[in-house]
Amino acid sequence: MSTKLLVGQQLDGQILYERQKQVRASQTYLPGPLIVAAGLQTPENVGNVLRLADAAGSPRVFFVNEDAPQQRNRIQRTARHCDALVKWEFWTPAQFLEQRDSLPPLIALELTTDSTSIFETELPSPCALMVGGERHGIPAPLLAQCQRAVHIPMYGVNGSMNVTHALAIALFEWRRQHDDSNHSHQ
Repeated sequence: MSTKLLVGQQLDGQILYERQKQVRASQTYLPGPLIVAAGLQTPENVGNVLRLADAAGSPRVFFVNEDAPQQRNRIQRTARHCDALVKWEFWTPAQFLEQRDSLPPLIALELTTDSTSIFETELPSPCALMVGGERHGIPAPLLAQCQRAVHIPMYGVNGSMNVTHALAIALFEWRRQHDDSNHSHQ
């Protein structure tokens, strides 16, 4: 059996861009989870969250922090135009707590005493996935607002991974559980 038959040809940037524009315009995909990112410190992670939101079809991202990052040019450069494709805003923790009831069920992506493996947990639809900052995870007052916590099983000595890598796994596990049509694979 030839590998060539199974692999196909790589799509160049413009063809891929046009294909994805058609997927987005069709509105036949299930919108992904909202994203709540609490305490992110680096503009690159903020930009990467926006890229992930677009890739997973998430309609909105809320960044919860006392101060909004000042380096918007670095956010925009990392987001690669996805900052214009996804609705996003910064909230203080107090604003988040005021708006909490307007959000769908919150699922924390955090290792806790009661968290379950994301791969063994049915993720609700709709929902909002919450991730925490690079060093300390989700702040306790915000974690207390979540309905449940899920974690990604880790097999190495290091007990954590970059917040955007973890978010990517969670978004696409949610997508795997809820996308029976697999529109993006046609």
